[in-house]
Amino acid sequence: MSTAVAGPRAIRSLFVWGCYLTGLSLALLVAPNKLLTLFQLPPTEEVWIRVVAMLTGILAFFSFMSARTANAEYMRWSVIGRGAVPFVLSAFVLLGWAGPALLPFGFVDLSAAIWTHWALGRDAAG
Repeated sequence: MSTAVAGPRAIRSLFVWGCYLTGLSLALLVAPNKLLTLFQLPPTEEVWIRVVAMLTGILAFFSFMSARTANAEYMRWSVIGRGAVPFVLSAFVLLGWAGPALLPFGFVDLSAAIWTHWALGRDAAG
């Protein structure tokens, strides 16, 4: 089975996304409570936040590898996943599980997903 090859615009979008995730992962690993407080979430000393940091770092690695190998299939899958984030975070806010300060993360994910979707289309068009 061959993998669809992405062009330079889509590759750039996933590389930048990987950089964002790397920064987020490091912030959650090194100073999680500063980030949690910034987004009106309670500080914690529990390990779960560093597990989230690890998972975010793994997603960053996947994004970098997708960019490195020009894997358009992964990029399309990531558009769907990242596009869902603002809806899930909005549900968290509506259910009272998180404050509205969490919503900018959804905006970042959605914006990056739109960029990748646009880039894949432009690259395919030539």
